[in-house]
Amino acid sequence: MSHIRLLIVKLLFALTASLSTMANADQTDPQLDRLFLQLEQEQDLIRIAEIQNKIWALWYELPADQLHMQTIFDDGMRALSFAMPQTAIEHFTTVIEAAPNFAEAWNRRATTYFMIGDLEASLADIQQTLVLEPRHFGALSGLSMIFENTGDLERALAADRLMLELMPNHSQIQARVKGLEKRLFGLGI
Repeated sequence: MSHIRLLIVKLLFALTASLSTMANADQTDPQLDRLFLQLEQEQDLIRIAEIQNKIWALWYELPADQLHMQTIFDDGMRALSFAMPQTAIEHFTTVIEAAPNFAEAWNRRATTYFMIGDLEASLADIQQTLVLEPRHFGALSGLSMIFENTGDLERALAADRLMLELMPNHSQIQARVKGLEKRLFGLGI
């Protein structure tokens, strides 16, 4: 458990440093900055979900020079949806090896590791996802879930607060933050 705690501390430090710069890393689609600005300003949950879906669609596409890996990534997504985690991990690993700057392959492999209970591997892949795309709300959500599942409510709260910076008007994230604050600090929020 102490090894996981050390990883968590390192991850949170790297995450905070990465988010302060909000760099695009390999996520180079020029639409992303505009979409994230819209996400930050939007107040309607349905519209927020629509913007998130547009962002996910961009994240799912490999860069033009690595499109030959798209089928393998898609096969990994299918394996993940059919609860075939080892196959999914193999496909995502193949994509990561060929396209190490493709954040979504790291994120999906992190999700798969989480599903099979390998939290340490999931944390490592979440960290790489956030290095490549610091605004990755899916990875931040996964990070919060891991911290909550390991009983580290302070770090779960920190991850959710970072997500709230991306979507300050998202009522579900606001409620989650308030709920974690109440559990941690006993605040009558």
